[in-house]
Amino acid sequence: MRRTLVTASGWTVFIFAVYALLGLRPVPPQTIGEGEICFKCRRVITNAKLAAEIVDGGLPTKYKSAGCMAAYVAQHPSSDSRYYVADFPSGGLIEVKHAYFVPVVVNDKTGERGYRAYYSRGMAEIAAQILRVPVVDWQTIVARAKA
Repeated sequence: MRRTLVTASGWTVFIFAVYALLGLRPVPPQTIGEGEICFKCRRVITNAKLAAEIVDGGLPTKYKSAGCMAAYVAQHPSSDSRYYVADFPSGGLIEVKHAYFVPVVVNDKTGERGYRAYYSRGMAEIAAQILRVPVVDWQTIVARAKA
């Protein structure tokens, strides 16, 4: 009886430890779908390949573009948050520190500007040459949003 109780207690502690460690894992970024609402400007995300996401304490917030997210980050800096943008060719989320950004005009009628994010520097440079704009990094986008 005593051995069964010790074994059961040992397994209970082990299972609790596994669940506790799983709970400490960072939350992976979620996919961003068209039709969702931007956390900052409250506008509808119409192009998911330009969208961005912040994961802060397990709570994901979605943004219409990297520029919209940079404007939010400029006003609310945080060292604990993780920042993601959609890779323009694939649509998958990548961390901003691995992304290269190309400025684009999102809407010709309104003059709205945004950024395409690329995981590959080569693809970003080709797109920048075609659009005749420079490739920029995340710190540049945040600095422009602060100005």
